[in-house]
Amino acid sequence: LVSTYSIDVYVDKIIDGDTFCSNDQKYRILGIDTPEVYDSNNNFLPTQGIQYFYGKLASQQANLLLNNKLVEIEESTKDIYDRHIVKVTLNNNLDFASYMVENGYARVAYISDNEYNPFYYYDTNYVHKLQSLELEAQKLQKGFWKENSSNINKIFPKK
Repeated sequence: LVSTYSIDVYVDKIIDGDTFCSNDQKYRILGIDTPEVYDSNNNFLPTQGIQYFYGKLASQQANLLLNNKLVEIEESTKDIYDRHIVKVTLNNNLDFASYMVENGYARVAYISDNEYNPFYYYDTNYVHKLQSLELEAQKLQKGFWKENSSNINKIFPKK
């Protein structure tokens, strides 16, 4: 989907590392997935162990960079939970998703350069940028990428 508009919103609540609220609207960051802080049944029970640890780190980064700040959002679509899927740029021109991926707080997910994929995003250069930042973070063992593959599977368990 081609982006329709770009506006500034004030972030008034951080849900987790990849979701925030502004005026009771929920926004999900385009192209990334961070470890969950709450269980997948939406019981709002804390996740356990290493998943919770990295989920909290991602949430803290979102809090630091986004909370109580005016950010520019570019919406691409809405998801099945009626959240706005947005690309977020901070006032210093920092792309939030890129920062999170580059530092090992998030992995690339729910974005594709394949026009037949349901997560297709029109800006394929952006998709490739996120993918190369993730490879670099893995290589440099940043954030959760310093963990072994068995721990990575605990951080991002299959649903």
